[in-house]
Amino acid sequence: MYIALIAHYLGPRLGIGQYLERLLPPLVEELTHQGFKVIILASPNAVAQTPALRQLKHSVRLLTPLDYSPVKRSVWVATRLANYCRREKIQTLVWLSNPIVLPWHPPTIAIIHDVNEWKVAQKYGNRLKTWLRAMIYLDASVRFAQQIIVVSETTQEDLLRFRPNPQLKLKLKAIANGNDSQLIDLSPVSIPAPSSPFLLSVGRIDPAAKRLPEAVVLVSALREISNEPWELHLVGGMNATTKACGETFLKSIENKHWVHYHGYISDRALAQWYRQATAVVFLSENEGFGLPIAEAAAFGRWIVVSQTNQASRETGEDAVIPVAVNNPQVATLLKQLQKSPSPPTEIRGQQWRKTASAYATEICRLTREQVSNINDY
Repeated sequence: MYIALIAHYLGPRLGIGQYLERLLPPLVEELTHQGFKVIILASPNAVAQTPALRQLKHSVRLLTPLDYSPVKRSVWVATRLANYCRREKIQTLVWLSNPIVLPWHPPTIAIIHDVNEWKVAQKYGNRLKTWLRAMIYLDASVRFAQQIIVVSETTQEDLLRFRPNPQLKLKLKAIANGNDSQLIDLSPVSIPAPSSPFLLSVGRIDPAAKRLPEAVVLVSALREISNEPWELHLVGGMNATTKACGETFLKSIENKHWVHYHGYISDRALAQWYRQATAVVFLSENEGFGLPIAEAAAFGRWIVVSQTNQASRETGEDAVIPVAVNNPQVATLLKQLQKSPSPPTEIRGQQWRKTASAYATEICRLTREQVSNINDY
């Protein structure tokens, strides 16, 4: 009998990719230590983009349908996954991203990172697409998963607010992501960073979700009020769902010489950008966690965040500077950045190994409950 960890995503290694990179090695180690046989059902794209999956190659089984288009993937999971699990003697499924849970699947743990499909009616292009995603990834998990793990207290509160079901509360567990960063151990590398002060934006180039136009306006205001040549530097890739709007946004800032887009960059380069940034800007209002916030805090950087996003404040703790996204108090922000170039204390939150241990506890509990039920029967 096997426990299967499902690891998949499309495009470059952005948020979910980093999450898998940090969680999987200690989680596989912990589950193996407790005597379980672990396999990772990974998509070809995830394996190509995630070094940790290649290091765990003896546990990985490529599952090509995980890279299908959303409709084809959902059909395959609905019609073929249960038979695949029976054939491979998979006893428990753990969907680490975009869970598709159905009643005829093996006992399942669904990991939910955020509930943006419920928060933003046209998050994925239009209301119908967004509603369908919510039904497939969120509502089905709420109904059919034996256990749901959420990555922050904020996501847990959101889930219970949108689906106030007493039964849901019984199977819900909040386990914080780690916020220690492997990047801080990487050696320095030369990057085209300016000598003037600059804000750094890290993550998917999704203008609406990440509030990138507002970040541009914020830096413009800093330039005007300070009479200093503040710049904005953006690093990150685009996936299929954000490519069109991302390219439109990048075209709109071509005439702003103080805004620079560097695309998807290496870990060493990213680490160096964190080291040299005056502060990191992360204005998204719908994140369930926000890995760039944790990484920036690990480097001792200030993070300018939306005051309405509790998850950002939960992750960054004393390193965050909350602002009103549509009406930031730029003079106050500038004063704080100039008075103290880094947060007053080093942020030390939960390590990924502790996160993995907490996941393993929940996975083992569910698996042993199923074995006990079978034996009782």
